[in-house]
Amino acid sequence: MIKHLAALSFLALAAPAFAQPAADPPLVDAVKAGDAAGLKARLAAGADVGAKDAHGWTAVMWAAGHADEATLKVLLSAGADPAPKDEPGFSAIVEAAKGGRAANIALLAAKGLDCSAKDGAGVPALAYAATVSTGAVSALLACKAKVNARDGNGLTPLIRAAQLGRAAAASRLVAAGAKVDAKDALGYTALMWAAHGGWTDAVKALLAAKADPNLRSGDGLTARELALKRGHAGAAELLK
Repeated sequence: MIKHLAALSFLALAAPAFAQPAADPPLVDAVKAGDAAGLKARLAAGADVGAKDAHGWTAVMWAAGHADEATLKVLLSAGADPAPKDEPGFSAIVEAAKGGRAANIALLAAKGLDCSAKDGAGVPALAYAATVSTGAVSALLACKAKVNARDGNGLTPLIRAAQLGRAAAASRLVAAGAKVDAKDALGYTALMWAAHGGWTDAVKALLAAKADPNLRSGDGLTARELALKRGHAGAAELLK
């Protein structure tokens, strides 16, 4: 009995050590907290710009998609590397696109980062931007992102925008040369996805861009038929 109590006492004492997560490095902590003053103070005190948190991310990696332009600029000026060689699946441009941070995209592009970069899953930065921010789309197009790049499912940035009803982003992509009738792996065009989702503004934008409403999907349906099947009367009316 005494031996069991001793063992339990040891486990009770040891448990907190196992349960407590490792503290973030000072600069990562400041970025996550949105503490710009603290970030500058810690840099002035000699904090390591390359220190990584438990996920293997540095402060600049976090800042690309989660902090404002001023914070990212401070880290880049301090010599932080936004393109670490030991993280091949990471792209700061992609993270900035996910966060819809157009100014950060411009900063990173000025450092020579590829605006056509893809993440580890093969999704291009422009595809992410198309779902969250027209400004980020414009920033990526300004640094020569490939407007018709596809992910592993054949989705182009235009198709991604249409899936979520991002009419303004769709119009911006078309103006930059997006192929309006390109099909994904399912045989769906952007117009078909917009109709499928009942996104009337996106349907209008794509029709204005001369998307063909008579094309058929991989399962044999037109955009109007998809809208009707999903109960989207407004989109179906536009596609008569």
